[in-house]
Amino acid sequence: MSSPFSVFLKNIRLRNSQRQSEMAEILGYEQAYISSVELGTKPPSQEFLNRLSTTYLNDRDQSEMMQEIQESKRRFVLPVEVPTETYRLCSDLWGKIDRLHPAQIKAIRELLKLDELMANTRIVSNERIRRRAREESKM
Repeated sequence: MSSPFSVFLKNIRLRNSQRQSEMAEILGYEQAYISSVELGTKPPSQEFLNRLSTTYLNDRDQSEMMQEIQESKRRFVLPVEVPTETYRLCSDLWGKIDRLHPAQIKAIRELLKLDELMANTRIVSNERIRRRAREESKM
């Protein structure tokens, strides 16, 4: 499978109706480099990103490229202050990462969006509603 950036690069190349060798020549790289970046076996260098950006991309494409690069990271570092359960969650996930069904991946991604949904939802108070005494209700 390809990384999000790999798919992005291939789409840019195809949008310009170019072969890998043509894009490589324009950017000053070998065709093998373009191939390895498109396959996701090699991350793009900053120099490559700069050349790609100035040669092929508009402002919208550049912001999409930055998002795709962020989503294509292969290494993650946990902050020191995270709880122990976070370590366990990451370990469990890593142990099964290559065996997850697409439905499981979709479900996990939806669960991760819950904090955004909860932020937009009114918080219900835990206070009990006090019933009016009979005298108050007859008034």
